[in-house]
Amino acid sequence: MEAQMDGLTLLDDEGDEISFTPDTLNATDEVAELCLVGTFLTERPINPKIMKQRISAIWRPGKGVTIRDIGFKRFIFQFYHRIDMRRILERGPWTFDNNFLILHHLKQEEQPLQVPLTHLNFWIQIHDLPIGYMSEAVGKQLGSFMGTFLEYDSHNNKGSWRPYMRIRVALDVGNPLKRCKKIRKSNGESFLANFKYEKLGSFCFLCGCLGHTEKFCEKLFTMTNDDGNRNWGPWIRAQDRRMISSSENKWLRDD
Repeated sequence: MEAQMDGLTLLDDEGDEISFTPDTLNATDEVAELCLVGTFLTERPINPKIMKQRISAIWRPGKGVTIRDIGFKRFIFQFYHRIDMRRILERGPWTFDNNFLILHHLKQEEQPLQVPLTHLNFWIQIHDLPIGYMSEAVGKQLGSFMGTFLEYDSHNNKGSWRPYMRIRVALDVGNPLKRCKKIRKSNGESFLANFKYEKLGSFCFLCGCLGHTEKFCEKLFTMTNDDGNRNWGPWIRAQDRRMISSSENKWLRDD
């Protein structure tokens, strides 16, 4: 549609603008506030029928979900309770056939086919931090280095010691995944903070980007000599956080 309008000369009356106040918009329609627009990070075609069945079965929304194919590889996910929608947004990223689903909560004046779908929200573990560096201020600075900082997991990060800090960050899918960050201590010494990504599916070990594997990476076709060395690997994926319960001990406090 936009391509058809390019170069179009408006008539005088067509160019006169009409303004609408917020009270004239459909602001009372709760369903309109419960819609996500999404696309899958892949160049391959998505089978809508199979996707709808599988995604809804994984999500299991209490009040159901309606999924509509709106063309241009985009889908509308309409929920019927804000609890369901909030849970889906908070527990992502989600995948279908190892393809990441980029979701965006539609606002009142946004058009589903025009909003940019360029970011994925990840929970990221920051390993090898000294005890004094487990603060939210440190998490915000490291999160801003990786992308856009969203949230600090105070429940995971509290206590005398934790193996890693956990933060939520919005990542631009067009950029390579950050692997680590060099940090200088107050005494002048330096160390590396290493990043591991939760729910990280397939990605390219060659360029570090999401959405394809190295078999289909453009960089592969410009290399003069492939020595097999890769700057990214499966080690950047975080392990499953489910904890194995230990035998009961009345003297040991649960951490």
